[in-house]
Amino acid sequence: MRHRKKIEKLNRTQSHKKALLNNLFTSLIMEESIVTTEAKAKALKRYADRSIARALKADLNTKRRFRSSLGTRGAYHKLFDTIVPQYKDRNGGYVRIIKMGTLKRGDGSPQSIVELV
Repeated sequence: MRHRKKIEKLNRTQSHKKALLNNLFTSLIMEESIVTTEAKAKALKRYADRSIARALKADLNTKRRFRSSLGTRGAYHKLFDTIVPQYKDRNGGYVRIIKMGTLKRGDGSPQSIVELV
């Protein structure tokens, strides 16, 4: 039984899921709005909210971790130069999920738009 287990497995290993969420987060920072499946969107919202909250309180060590984990330097600079100052007075809810109501062509899974608020 999976009672009280809120972490989405997404049918992947732990390292694959971590890489997937990291890449989705990098794309979200660069594009500010992405289209993905609902399950990935829900997992990404949780990951992105925690990451942005961590970036708001960033010290040197945290910034270095973000620099190594984010896919590109452009994403790192955009996160700390534009996104973090934009959210400094906000207490949470940095990411919004909008359900599209359409199904993915290959497997019929519902799609959603994930965007920064």
